[in-house]
Amino acid sequence: MPLLIEDQYLAGPLLVPVPRRDREPPLVVQILETKPAQDGFRYNFEVQGLDAGTYNLGDFLRDATAESGSSTHQIPVTITTELPPGLPRPADLAPKSVPAIGGYRTVLKVLGILWVIVLVIIIYSFRKKKVSASQEIPPPTVAERLKPLVQKASGDSLSTDDQAQLERLLVGHWRERLPELSEQEPAQVLRHLREHPEASPLILKLEKWLHTPNPEFSSDDLDQLLAPYRS
Repeated sequence: MPLLIEDQYLAGPLLVPVPRRDREPPLVVQILETKPAQDGFRYNFEVQGLDAGTYNLGDFLRDATAESGSSTHQIPVTITTELPPGLPRPADLAPKSVPAIGGYRTVLKVLGILWVIVLVIIIYSFRKKKVSASQEIPPPTVAERLKPLVQKASGDSLSTDDQAQLERLLVGHWRERLPELSEQEPAQVLRHLREHPEASPLILKLEKWLHTPNPEFSSDDLDQLLAPYRS
């Protein structure tokens, strides 16, 4: 009857049975289960004794990564019976693959993969929020675009390019507001705006500043002039 040795703790690397080169060794050792433990492993052994006597089970085990030799563990095993005369010795056991044992390196690899996944999710979410925020910013109103140009005009610092931009903004805005001006030339549009109740205050003020700048023009007055351009 085989001898069962259960929950045997052995420090050090993973062990496997030493392969039997012939049928002479007095013990046939099979590892039924291997469980990781601190600084070693716990084993369940099945030992078949072929000759009565006391043996060291460690002599029949070796490092799983080694190709020869045996372990240094001292595990006394006593076999009290032997095979009856005439019975053949058991055939060699077919080698079994050792189950993969997880460890510290495996844990580190898993944690590393999880960390990379979380990092990718964070970066993707941040970029998505950034794009969404940029898409939600409304374009500047006509009043916001006119304000710096009007301020320059009041202080006599309006350049030729600024004057052209100012004229384009005014003409374009009122062409959209007043369909009857859509086909007229800019000069005709400006003449019409001088008499328009909403457009005329700013148009007339700009013409006045061309001759008499007023750099101390108040912000309240400026906001009032730009009120028709905020809608």
